[in-house]
Amino acid sequence: MKNLILKILPFVLVVSISTLKAQEARQLISKVIDANGGKDALNKLKDVSYDYTFMVKDNKIEDISKERYIFNGEVSFAEYTKREVYALPQMPGKKYVQFFNGSKTTSIMDGKVITAQQPAFFGHILRKTNYYWFTMMFKLLDPGVHHKMLPTRTVDGTAYKIVEMTFGENIGESSQDKYILYINPTTHRIDQFLYSATGFGVTEPSIMKVNYEKIDGVYVSTYRKYAPADWNGNKKKGPWTEQYTTNVNFNNGYTLENIKN
Repeated sequence: MKNLILKILPFVLVVSISTLKAQEARQLISKVIDANGGKDALNKLKDVSYDYTFMVKDNKIEDISKERYIFNGEVSFAEYTKREVYALPQMPGKKYVQFFNGSKTTSIMDGKVITAQQPAFFGHILRKTNYYWFTMMFKLLDPGVHHKMLPTRTVDGTAYKIVEMTFGENIGESSQDKYILYINPTTHRIDQFLYSATGFGVTEPSIMKVNYEKIDGVYVSTYRKYAPADWNGNKKKGPWTEQYTTNVNFNNGYTLENIKN
């Protein structure tokens, strides 16, 4: 019996330490959400519209869209006014719209529904991804999201608290994705993070740097830029891709019927 206890004890200790680390990480993430205004505050704003520019700086090519979301149901709509990067630049047409109604995405080019599998899939990925980038800082404790504390990392003189975030099955676009969050010890907001984007076929990590503006009581990441990196946070050779969020307006009275108008 004594030998059995001695064998089990190290396993119990490892599990206990792991559980404590997960609890510490979740408590820290809770502070992050509160520091951004809180999920309840975002939900009370009901919906949002904004102009979104996705620009590959060195090549000077852009996707530009007018984005509209309803927070209840994560409904997402966009009309593209410029599409040179991901928004089907190879497909002829003038008016390209995407609409996710909470369960299904429909992409339409010049009034015709896109049925080909790959462009339809990219429309769905863009709807889910753009919505996630806008609301990410309020979704960090969603069901099925897992957290783990990692050792502190210092960047430009700031000692960041580091949390690894992964996803359970059927959570997000891929359970293979991983995020490494750099939490500012003073503001409790995330200044940068590392992530993979397997939905776009990218398994190597990128580093994302984030700037915020406080709008109607919540912090919105109005400027982001990302580039190839390693999991230690070192940028690799490659251009920055910049993302600008402007003309943010909440509480527009959107419904499933009028959000596309």
